[in-house]
Amino acid sequence: MSVTQPPTDAPFGLQPNIAAGLAYLLGIIGGIVMLVGGGTNKFVKWSAAQSTTIWGLWIVIWFVFTFAASLIHVLFFLSPLLLIVDLVWFALWIWTFVTGFQGKEVRVPVIAGLTESIFKSML
Repeated sequence: MSVTQPPTDAPFGLQPNIAAGLAYLLGIIGGIVMLVGGGTNKFVKWSAAQSTTIWGLWIVIWFVFTFAASLIHVLFFLSPLLLIVDLVWFALWIWTFVTGFQGKEVRVPVIAGLTESIFKSML
């Protein structure tokens, strides 16, 4: 007689906390993969959607800063601001993936509202 684990409702048969942690840890790719990976777990779907929003927003901010710096040729004025944004984003990344692996839902202020409006049909 073999004992099998009950199926989880997270993508790829992962435990929900592992799937959520990986969604945050692997950035936009992890978020997209976990979002469309076939699971129905609301916690995992939320984590994946929020990860996708966080990293999509980061890409836009990075592009705008880089484009503005090359256009204006004042990178030395924008560098300290970009460094602060980088540090905040790094802390946000650490916080989200650690709490995701712990199985706790994270709702990042401002980004949570944006995530709900972008992914309302998938959540």
